[in-house]
Amino acid sequence: PVANILHITAEGFWDLPGTAAFGVAAVAKGSAIRLRHGHFAIVVDARNLPIQSAAVAETNSLLMPKARLLTHGPIAIVAGSMLNKLQNERVFSGDRLRHFLDHDEAMAWIDSEWMGKRAA
Repeated sequence: PVANILHITAEGFWDLPGTAAFGVAAVAKGSAIRLRHGHFAIVVDARNLPIQSAAVAETNSLLMPKARLLTHGPIAIVAGSMLNKLQNERVFSGDRLRHFLDHDEAMAWIDSEWMGKRAA
């Protein structure tokens, strides 16, 4: 809560019902955080998330516009391999979004993009 960073861990192979349930839960959680704490940054740790089916990837892509409505904070996605990073880059894009292979680099970017602006 102090940093206003929502940490999401995504792992395993997803199916469409699970993906839809995640989307509903993520929007609900993001809405509650926004009401209580204001804008927030998001870090998605997807290092243990294998390549997903095209249908799951497409369904997940529908979350980005919703995330952009919930917060003006930066979004970092950390992939476990270059292939996963490439899939993430194809599915998720935007001006406040960056993709990483290293969690520490993602957190450093969030710190520079978000924490500095929050302190100002």
